[in-house]
Amino acid sequence: MKKIFLFALFAVLGIAAQAKPAATAKTPAAPAAKPALDFSLPQVRTDRQLSSKELSGTPVLLAVLSSGCGYCQRTLPQLEAARRALPDVQIIAAFIDAKPARPLALLNKNKLRLDAVYNAMALAKSLGVDGVPMLFLFDEKHQLIKTFNGYDENRTEQIKQAAKGLEKEVKMVSLEAK
Repeated sequence: MKKIFLFALFAVLGIAAQAKPAATAKTPAAPAAKPALDFSLPQVRTDRQLSSKELSGTPVLLAVLSSGCGYCQRTLPQLEAARRALPDVQIIAAFIDAKPARPLALLNKNKLRLDAVYNAMALAKSLGVDGVPMLFLFDEKHQLIKTFNGYDENRTEQIKQAAKGLEKEVKMVSLEAK
């Protein structure tokens, strides 16, 4: 039932995103602004809040995922590989799940050390997520520089290429237990 609800929700979001607003003759449409990273969500492992403000000066790869999505599950090991390859980029798995149990089980099952948060549906909506997995690469000022839609077998390499030249202003240690 939950999978059907999530599928229906993303289908509605996708249709709404494709709908064109009624044209107005007086004012031209303003260009769409790139979303900046702004969130405060509970961590999967500790329930401690993780805030984007804590990551100030650090490039961030935010992956919006659902624990029930097969493609999201296949994306997790790619994120772990990117985490190891890109020490100057904070990689966060943001699960839309309302509770941490299933995301935690996935992280533990795959022995992943990724930082992960849950209850990220509002964040997903604010970023315009229209399906999962969807990844967002932000620079050290938390301005969006690249979006990755869906699953791709070569995603780790794509992330590494897109993250070339991104460096932290201040070195950070992972926010969750290693």
